Amino acid sequence: MMRLPQFRFHAPETLEEAAAILAEKGPDAMILAGGTDLLAELKHAADGPKLVVDLTRIAAFKGIEETDAGLRIGSTVTHSEIMASPLIRRHAPAMIDAARTVGAVQTRNLGTLGGNLVTCVPSMDSGPTLMVLDAMVTVAGAEGQRRMPLIDFF
Repeated sequence: MMRLPQFRFHAPETLEEAAAILAEKGPDAMILAGGTDLLAELKHAADGPKLVVDLTRIAAFKGIEETDAGLRIGSTVTHSEIMASPLIRRHAPAMIDAARTVGAVQTRNLGTLGGNLVTCVPSMDSGPTLMVLDAMVTVAGAEGQRRMPLIDFF
């Protein structure tokens, strides 16, 4: 029987708290949003993380909304939420097609847009569509936030 490594778990409620924890713990911490990639890593890693930081309680990472700058899609929005969104259907229907190509239904229900983009795996379903749509990303850390074109992020 395979055993997952033991680790501490923290679920910050603000972006600032998450950034501070990740800055302090560095490579000893892993991020949890949907968990589809993290679970695979934990199963195959010789040494697991010392800390898992769950981002799902952070309000700033949730939701799909229309803003003056266009659509804002939070990094913890799941592929299933993208597929069900009337705003996505109206303004960026290609995102629905991209979300449909993500794994099985269970992966679409758990997997997040942010996780799909950050892992940069070859099957990164959302990346090409978002680049064609000239998407911008907000990158946050202990030193603050900055916006950049998704293509520059990659």
